[in-house]
Amino acid sequence: MDISKKLFQIPGLWRLIAVLFIITVFYLGVVRPFQSWIINHWAAPYFESVIPAASPVLIEGVEVDQFNLSGPFKSVKIELPFNGWFWLTLGLLFTAWRIFLIKVLTLYHLGLCLGLFLAAHLIINGQYWLAGFINIHEHIYKVLFLILALIGLKPVFVNQK
Repeated sequence: MDISKKLFQIPGLWRLIAVLFIITVFYLGVVRPFQSWIINHWAAPYFESVIPAASPVLIEGVEVDQFNLSGPFKSVKIELPFNGWFWLTLGLLFTAWRIFLIKVLTLYHLGLCLGLFLAAHLIINGQYWLAGFINIHEHIYKVLFLILALIGLKPVFVNQK
């Protein structure tokens, strides 16, 4: 019997705890160190190199999975896709075995890889109006996916014996 079949024989709350524990260990042990390497050795240095010398845009607040673009606009957080929010939502969706939503979440984050890269370039090149859209997006997409994941968990806990 494979692990997914064994996992889905566990009652809802314990399955949720087990999935979130496994995902947390994987995220903290593998994903987060890799994201830190990407930000510190590739993303932040790359964007610093493409910002023109006379540009008012600066890179600030380099952290594990994000950095901020600041300038004559409200600071924009450029956060790597597949961050902690992704893994939390993935754990909730996996617990409920919502394959379609897992695919949507994953494809959305793959799209963010290209979208945020292009948006950062456009902001650096003077398209400051995009900063507002990026900031709004940053708040809305996390909440939207978490709400969908929590709604998706309802059958796991409602129909228990």
